[in-house]
Amino acid sequence: MRDLGDYAQHITACATLEGVGEVFRREVARHGYVSSMCRLVASADSQPLRPLFRNWPESWKKLSDARGLGARSPVLQRARQTLLPFTWTDVAGSHLTAGEREVLTIAYAWGWTEGVVVPVHRPDGYFAYVGMASRERDLDLGTDARMRLHLAALLAHERCHALRATAPPGERPFGLSPRERECLRWVAAGKSDWEIGMILKVSAATVRFHVDGARRKLGAHTRPQAVAILAARGLL
Repeated sequence: MRDLGDYAQHITACATLEGVGEVFRREVARHGYVSSMCRLVASADSQPLRPLFRNWPESWKKLSDARGLGARSPVLQRARQTLLPFTWTDVAGSHLTAGEREVLTIAYAWGWTEGVVVPVHRPDGYFAYVGMASRERDLDLGTDARMRLHLAALLAHERCHALRATAPPGERPFGLSPRERECLRWVAAGKSDWEIGMILKVSAATVRFHVDGARRKLGAHTRPQAVAILAARGLL
């Protein structure tokens, strides 16, 4: 996981949204994804707002904007409904409206073969998502690859969120106890509650208590999101 740690350091050092986008672009390109974006959505009923970053080929950007594909995309609808990362293949296999199916048909006809989307939800109704797309047909979509893309996307989003001029004040993740932060560090290292308990000489239930407490304080729905919030601020 050292390469992911190096990536986190580069993301944390970014001072602009464009810089975050460039670091993320290089990271996902290693996995075969040549297009990526991070988009904030204001509410469950609103249209997508201006992307925080968008690394798209110019011709695809023009086509998508002209046809309004983002607002009609089944990816947006699925991202509203789940906390977990998913692929375009997952979406294509579900029940879609005629308009949503048209969006996928246009994307495939243009040359995209697969995409991965990472939703970001917070308890206060905040919603954003990070997406990436590929023109390759031999992608690694195994557990390890998905985990790396998931964490890379969350880190990129959290850095963008911290840099946004409209970000609410006072969101820096202070208030964690030393034990809560210690448990999250071991979560980031891929350890289970049982393994962390063995290391710290406490029960797995106690570990869950500390991790869940930290997650709530950070305003995160999931453990990976909590880890990303700390890492993107250089506090992990």
